[in-house]
Amino acid sequence: METDNYKNALIAYIASAYYPYKTPSSEFFLNYFLGHFEGIAGIYMYGSMLNPMLSTPTSFPDFYIIVDDYKRFYKSSIHTLINSVLPPNSYFLKLNDHGSPMPCKYCVLDNRALEHTTQYPKLRDFFIAGRLAKRIGILYVRDQAFLSGFLETIYNAMQFNVRFALSEMEGAFTLDDFIIHLLGLSYRAEIRTETEDKVISLYNSEKPFYRKIYSLLLEQEASLGTLQISNGNYVTIKPYFTKDYTTGFMKHARTRAVCRWPKSIYTFSNYVDYLELKIERTTGESLELSKWDRRFPLIFGWRHLFRLLKKKALR
Repeated sequence: METDNYKNALIAYIASAYYPYKTPSSEFFLNYFLGHFEGIAGIYMYGSMLNPMLSTPTSFPDFYIIVDDYKRFYKSSIHTLINSVLPPNSYFLKLNDHGSPMPCKYCVLDNRALEHTTQYPKLRDFFIAGRLAKRIGILYVRDQAFLSGFLETIYNAMQFNVRFALSEMEGAFTLDDFIIHLLGLSYRAEIRTETEDKVISLYNSEKPFYRKIYSLLLEQEASLGTLQISNGNYVTIKPYFTKDYTTGFMKHARTRAVCRWPKSIYTFSNYVDYLELKIERTTGESLELSKWDRRFPLIFGWRHLFRLLKKKALR
C-alpha cells in the first residue's frame, strides 16, 4: 500500500471511530457551549469519560473548543491575550441539570495554535499532540471543511507520536509494547497524579481501536523504510530523532507544563480545590492545605509539590 493510501485509510478509520460522538451528557454540554459562545469551529471530548472502564463516580468530562478567533469567543482582551501564551486556556465549569450538578473542564484553542501544537517541527511539547494520539470523540464541527482539516491534524499528531516513540524503542518489540510506550509519552511530558497502571488501563479499555490504528501507522513506516516487521516483531532501523532530541524535547515539555500552572490558576475557577481533590482521589495523599496555601499557591504550594514528588505520588 502506498503512503497516500495508508494516510487515506487511517483518516477514514479515524473519522468513522470519532464522529459523530453523542451521549446525553455530551449533548447537554454541547448545547451550552453553542448557546453561550460565538465563533466555534469544532468541539471534541477526551479523557476518562469516553469509556466506562476508565471513569469513576467522581469523573467529569473534558472538552476542547476550537475557535476561529479568541477575541470573538471571549469578548475579553485579558483572556484573549493569555491564550496566545502557552495555549490552551483551561476552565472549570459547574452547571446544573434539573437539580443534578454537571461539572466539566474545557480548554480553548484557535485553529492557528492547533496547527502549531500538532505538526512537526512547529510543536514544542505533547500537550495537544499527545492527547490527540489517544481516542477522542468529536461532538461538533462547523462544516465539512473543518472536519477534513481536523482529521488530518489528528493524523499528523499520531504520526509525530509514532515517530517519536520509534526513535526511543530499542531492539525488537511487539505491537502491544509499542502502543503502551506511545500512550505514555504525554504522561511523561507532564507532572501528573495518575497511578502507574494508568497507561495499561487506557490501552486495555480501547485495545481493538489502538491495535488497528497503530498497526496501520507502523505498516506505513515500514513502507517508508524506517521500520522492519518480522513475525509479529518490530525493529526501528532508521530513527527519525536522535536520543539528544527526544531527551531534550521531553525535558522541555515538562518545563512548559510547569510554566502553564500560573495561567491555569488564573483561568481555572477553584483550581486549588480541584487539584487537591484530584490528587487525593488518584494518589490517596492528603494535602492538608492551609489558608495561605490556598490564597497564594504559587508561593506556598511548592512544599506540597516536593513532598509528593519525594513520595513518588507525582511523576
